[in-house]
Amino acid sequence: MTQEVRPKRRAVREYSQLLRIQERLLSMLQEALDEIGAPTTLNLLRELRNRTGSRGLEDFGRIANSVEAAIRDLKLLQSDVQKELLDDRSDISVEGVSNLPAPLARFLAERTQNEHFSYEVRQDAVRGWVIAWKEYTAAGIVRGFGQFYERPYAWLDE
Repeated sequence: MTQEVRPKRRAVREYSQLLRIQERLLSMLQEALDEIGAPTTLNLLRELRNRTGSRGLEDFGRIANSVEAAIRDLKLLQSDVQKELLDDRSDISVEGVSNLPAPLARFLAERTQNEHFSYEVRQDAVRGWVIAWKEYTAAGIVRGFGQFYERPYAWLDE
């Protein structure tokens, strides 16, 4: 049986969602690792070992190693997904804009595959590149809209 392969260009949104999931997982794993290595946890395990002869400290050491390995694997997968996104990003170009910053280009790359998405790119003297966008439902009703700036807080400096 052959598996249907979708073109990479259409997977940009899925890659972005996968990156967000990986960030959440990484945060949870890091929190678990911090909890395992916390002084209160280690003191509790030492106290248990001294009173009962339990091998909890060694078990927690193995668990910590497993969590660290999971974090490394997750970061490797994350870098692979980011590489795929960057490869896809070369396909995204905005007419008349040759040097769109990476966060703005990524925003467009994630959403331009959606036929109900429209945007306008302009340049502001203070805030740099500005993307004004709208997303519509299939019925043509505005689902969401907003603006993204290259330098959103630049006006505070003046």
